[in-house]
Amino acid sequence: MNIELKKITWEGGNAASMPQLMTLHVRRTSDPDEEASYTTITENLQVHTDGTILNPPTINDLDASENYTFRFINNDPAGGEFDIDYTTPQTFKLVAPDAVYYPESELTYVGAGFRDQMLPPKSGFYYSLQYTTKDWFDSDKEIRPVGGATWQRKDDQGGHYVSYEYGVLEVMTDSAFEHAMKTQYALGVHFYVAAEDLPTAGEWPLLSYKVPSWEYGVYVYVNCATKKVHWRQASETVTQEIISTSTINTGAWNQVLVFRDSNIAASRMWLNASNAFTGAFTENSVYQGRPDFLTVGTMNGIFSRVYFTSITVDNTIAEKYQHPPYPVGILEARYEPENRYTIPAKYLVAIDNKQVVFTLPADVPLDRRVFYLETSAGRSAPVEVNISAVQKANSPVTVHFDPNSEEYSDDFKQIFNPMAKGWGGINGEESASGGVAPTHVYFQDNLLVLEAHGDQYNGRSQGFTESGEPKRHDAPGDPSLGDPWTTRVGAALISRDYYGYGRYVMEVKLPRNMGVAPALWTSHYVKARIQDPRYDTMVAQGLTPAGNRDGDMWVVAYDQVSMEMPCSNAMYVYSTVEEMLSYAYYAKWTGELVAVADDPSPENIGTWRLDDTAAPSLLTSWTKISNEVQYIAEPSKDFIRCNAGIGETGPGNGINYEGYPSEDEYFAMQTSAGKDLWDGAFHEFRFDWYADRVEYYVDGQLIQVNRRFVPDAASRWAVGLWFPSPANEDLPWRVDPFGVYGAWAGAAADWKYQKLFIRRLAHTPFTDAEAGGTNRLVGETYPFQGCSGYEQPLPG
Repeated sequence: MNIELKKITWEGGNAASMPQLMTLHVRRTSDPDEEASYTTITENLQVHTDGTILNPPTINDLDASENYTFRFINNDPAGGEFDIDYTTPQTFKLVAPDAVYYPESELTYVGAGFRDQMLPPKSGFYYSLQYTTKDWFDSDKEIRPVGGATWQRKDDQGGHYVSYEYGVLEVMTDSAFEHAMKTQYALGVHFYVAAEDLPTAGEWPLLSYKVPSWEYGVYVYVNCATKKVHWRQASETVTQEIISTSTINTGAWNQVLVFRDSNIAASRMWLNASNAFTGAFTENSVYQGRPDFLTVGTMNGIFSRVYFTSITVDNTIAEKYQHPPYPVGILEARYEPENRYTIPAKYLVAIDNKQVVFTLPADVPLDRRVFYLETSAGRSAPVEVNISAVQKANSPVTVHFDPNSEEYSDDFKQIFNPMAKGWGGINGEESASGGVAPTHVYFQDNLLVLEAHGDQYNGRSQGFTESGEPKRHDAPGDPSLGDPWTTRVGAALISRDYYGYGRYVMEVKLPRNMGVAPALWTSHYVKARIQDPRYDTMVAQGLTPAGNRDGDMWVVAYDQVSMEMPCSNAMYVYSTVEEMLSYAYYAKWTGELVAVADDPSPENIGTWRLDDTAAPSLLTSWTKISNEVQYIAEPSKDFIRCNAGIGETGPGNGINYEGYPSEDEYFAMQTSAGKDLWDGAFHEFRFDWYADRVEYYVDGQLIQVNRRFVPDAASRWAVGLWFPSPANEDLPWRVDPFGVYGAWAGAAADWKYQKLFIRRLAHTPFTDAEAGGTNRLVGETYPFQGCSGYEQPLPG
C-alpha cells in the first residue's frame, strides 16, 4: 500500500516560526536504528509553519499491519530532528476458501507430456483440427482454411468442414518437405463425409501436392464410384497409383495414411487400420518440380488430424496416428474404486503437454471425487475435487466495515475474495493495464479501501494477466520490456457464492480524479471453446463467436449487471446531423444523448437529446442542448454507465451502423446522476435486478431503467476499482483511448495512486414473485479464475 504524507504535528511548544526544508527517512520500527535500516524518501520536504507539507511525498509499497518510523531531519543543522511512529492499515485476511466445481465448469489436470504421449514421433507437422490450426509438432507452419471452411463436429470428433466448391485447407511447404516428397514421406488425414454429400462419380480430393494445370505431383483422393482411396504419383512422363482394397465408410470418420518408402517399391497405404492395397510405384513416377503448398480436403467433407513426416512409418506409428490415445478423464468415488465416472470424450476441450482440460457434463456426479487421467503412459497421480450443484444465496447480506456499527460483522471475510487477474481488455484480450491486485485491498479508519495505481506510479506493486499470473511487459518494442507491469493496477472483491435477482448496494467515497472506474456489478462467465458441446447451442442463441490467429474459436456468455463510472455523456459521436438521423436505433430512450462533431453547419455541432423515441430519424425529435462534444475518453463526473448484458461483444450503445445489424450483447446506458459523484463525499449506488429490467439508483433517486439484454443466471457479486484500458493495436503497452470501445473512464490516469473508500455493501434477495422470474443456476467455466486464495489452475 501507499501513504501520501500531507501533514505533520509539531510537538508542543516546538512549532516552526517559518517554513522548514527537511529530509525524510523511513525504516521498519523493528529494524535497528542505524543508517543502513533507513530508506530516503526525499531530501526536499517543504513543511509549512502549521505542519502542512507543501510537496506531499508518496511512500510506496509499505507492508500492511506493520510499524514504521518516519525520521524528519531539518536541513538546517540548528533545526534538529524528530521521529513519528506509524502503523499501516490491515489487509483483507481471508478465511480459507473451499474449492468447489460445478457442472459445466472446466476441470483441468496439470502435468507434463500429455500431448507427446498420444502423438506419433515429432517429425514433420501434425494438425489436430479438432482443437486448433496450430501445428502440434511446434513448427512455424500453419494450416489455413480457404474459401469458407468452418468447424464442425461428428461423432465426438471435430474438424474443418469445407462448405464451398473451391474451398480447401492449405499448408505452406518448404524445401525439406519438397525433398521428402522425392525421397521418403508419409501423409495422412482423418475425414468424414455423409453418403448424400459424396458425388456418385468422379474424384473427391483428400490430399494434393501437385501442379494443378498439369496434375504432376502427389494426389490422394476417393474414387466416388468405387468408394476406394487412390494414391497417385505423377511425373511428366509416368502416372502410377496405389488403390485401397477396402472402401471408405460414409457417415463415419475415416483414417487414411500413405507412406512412400525410400525403397519406393515398399510403399504402403492404410485405410481405417487396413493395410491392403493394389498397385505400386517406381522412381520414374516421382515429379521433380515443386508445387507451392499442400492442399487438404474438398467440398462437403470434414477434415481433421493432418499429418506429414519423413521418418520411416511402421504399423505401430500408423496405429498411433490413426487412433491417437487421447487421455481419458476419470472421476472415482473416494472410497469406492469401482464407482467410476468416465468423462465422455466430447468433453475433452483442450490438450497440450502441460495440461488436459475437460468441461464437466451437466450430469456429472455431485460429490467429492478422485480425479485422474488414464493415458498411454498409465494412470496419473490422483487429485481430490469437490463437485457441487450451483446454489443461490437467498438470505439478506449487509456488510458494514465500521466495528462500531450495529451492522458490523466479520462475515464479510467469508463472503468475498480479493481478486488477482487481468482486467480491462476487449472480448477477453489483454489490456494495457495490470488488472487488479489483492494487496490493494485493506482496512483504514474503519473503512474498506480499494487502491488503484495510475500512470505516474513508480513503486513495486505488480499487476496480473488474464490468467492470474504476475504481469510483465512482454511486447517487442516496449521500452519496459521484461519489467514488472506496475501501472494501471486496481483492486476488486468478488463473492464466493452466487446471488440472483435482488437489490445490490454499495456506499462509497469515490476517488477525486478520473481515469479509473469504480464499479458495482454481478458477473457470471461462460466460455465454450469450439470443441465444447455447448458451443453450437450458445451460437444458436445469438451469441457471437470469437477467435485468434491460431485458429482457436470460442463463444462467451457473460451475464452481467453493473454501475460503472465515470463515462462521457454521449452514447455516440456522429460527424453530421444527417448521419445522426440516418442511423438505426434498435434501443433508445427519452433523454438519450448523442453528439455531432463535424457538421458543415457550426450551429449543429454539439450535444443533442432525443425527445421523441418513436421517430429518431426526424430532426424534430431531437433538441440540441449544448455546444459541447464529449468523446468516449472524455468522461463527466456526473455520468454513470448503467449496464445489463448477456455477452461481451459490441460497443453496447444500441445503434446499428450504416444499415449493418448490431452485434451488441449488452447495453450500456450512459446516464446522468445530476451531480458530481467525485466530490469527496459518500454516495449510495444501488441497482434492483428483476427478470425483465434493472433499475439504477444514486442516493435513493431512480436515474435509469435498462430493459435490454437483462441476464438471468445467478451470478457472483463484486465491487472494484479498475482501468478500462484497451491496448493500442500497434503499441500494446499503450492505451488506445479513441477506438470503438475506448478508455471510457479517461484517456489518462495522470496520478500516482487513488483510493475507493467503502463503508457499506448490502444485498436483499427478491422472491421469484417479486422478481417476475426464476434465476438459472448454471456453472461458470472458470469458477476460481482471478480469485485470490485459490491456486491457479485447480487441480494439479
